[in-house]
Amino acid sequence: MARFIDILFLSIIVVNINMKSKFTLWSVVLLLAGFIFVGCDNERTENASDFQTGIHKIVIQQSGDTDSFEVSVSIGGADKGGPAKLYNDKGEYIGDSYSAQIRTATMSCCTNGNAFFMTCAGSVSSISEAGKRLHITVIGYIDDKEVNRLEKEYITDGNTLIETFSVSTKEI
Repeated sequence: MARFIDILFLSIIVVNINMKSKFTLWSVVLLLAGFIFVGCDNERTENASDFQTGIHKIVIQQSGDTDSFEVSVSIGGADKGGPAKLYNDKGEYIGDSYSAQIRTATMSCCTNGNAFFMTCAGSVSSISEAGKRLHITVIGYIDDKEVNRLEKEYITDGNTLIETFSVSTKEI
């Protein structure tokens, strides 16, 4: 940005000295436009890594007194064209977003290879008597590499328990 300001001031000086010709004025305008495009090109390249695509996957595991708790999740993803298509652990298309109550020990959801983001938001609730335990692990992967993990244990105390959690494959 400092380079751009220096060039701008230098161009203004040149224009003031050579105001005699319309050709010189147009040359300065085109020169400035060229520098703006070149200066902004680096900014786009640096941010391009934020949009690296791949297969994003979220795995949810639960153990403990699972019958005493309700675990609900909503999962979504994004690719360069908009919402990413989601697939279950069998590879079946389940929609552009997915919401479910977890009834098994493990549940997973993944995108195709064009996604750049995936997120899971969930809630745990229970009205069971005190002393019931639930352990939740939510793991985010990009191209089979773990990028985020949440491990949490919930213990009932006889009162109504309602808590939320979220995990994404990238920081927002």
